Amino acid sequence: MSTHRETQRLEALVDDAYRERRDDWEAARDTVRRWLRVQIRDLLHESDESRLDVSHHRIKAADRALDKLRRRIAEGRVEAIRSVEDVEQRVRDIVGIKVLCKSPRDQALMCKALLDEALLGDLRLVDHKDLVDPPKESGYRAHHVILQVPVDGAEPVLVEVQVKTRLQDAWGELTHEDLYKPGAAMKPGPFHGSVARAMAAMLAAVDSMADDLALELEGSLAADASAQTAPDADDAPDLDDADAIEVRVRTTGPRFALAVDESGRQGLIPAYAVRKLLGVKGRIDVDEHLHVNDVIRARTKENDKGFYFLPTTLARGTESETA
Repeated sequence: MSTHRETQRLEALVDDAYRERRDDWEAARDTVRRWLRVQIRDLLHESDESRLDVSHHRIKAADRALDKLRRRIAEGRVEAIRSVEDVEQRVRDIVGIKVLCKSPRDQALMCKALLDEALLGDLRLVDHKDLVDPPKESGYRAHHVILQVPVDGAEPVLVEVQVKTRLQDAWGELTHEDLYKPGAAMKPGPFHGSVARAMAAMLAAVDSMADDLALELEGSLAADASAQTAPDADDAPDLDDADAIEVRVRTTGPRFALAVDESGRQGLIPAYAVRKLLGVKGRIDVDEHLHVNDVIRARTKENDKGFYFLPTTLARGTESETA
């Protein structure tokens, strides 16, 4: 900034923006998070919704927004800021949401929804930066999407959605990215740069392997899902409780639950086994009938695909419990 007066004026405009618009920013953030949750339910129907996590969000601290404006003005990247509207237009990530994905495949699914104007409804796509292919020179990988969000009785708000795999997000922590950002305390030297890029490449390779593993798991579960309509005789659970053991449900989802017995042995509870026990036809969602920490009785089965618990009872209080 060229003068003390200009600096004070910029500080006042940023303060005004945060005082006048914070409620609108929070409303827009909540609107986008609700939209994201709806998309996740649709995208991952009959699958594990934890593959996409929208729990991370923030309103950028006012001092960080001010520092960003000062730096951009000093570098000649933006003109003088003359209004509250200018503050929001020059710092488009004041409102930020991070979507964390288990794998690149999930990242692609989320990005496809964010870029589909038919799905956006009242939201408007303003900008999309693909920083995955190719990544930034530093090794940073992510998709950045800017949405314009309507707010009742106020001007629309810009919301930045960053879509990253969990490993892409971990890269920032592992390389101390915050210390090396523009305007931060540290300047990246050749060693830091080469290590950060190497780590990014290795994590990208692990991401790719995670995709392969997920596809293999889905293939195995698909066989179990198909058995819901025509299970083999050998796969039908035996309701004789004599050889059953107690197991505790550890995680649950639409297609299967994961349980553990007293010895620590883990096994899958497939959807077809729950369906058979309930005596119903058609597809079911396992998590509607089995919940985390439920204790049930089950027989064990092992084949070349894995180890299974085939329930002979459901937890007490379950509406369709077999007597």
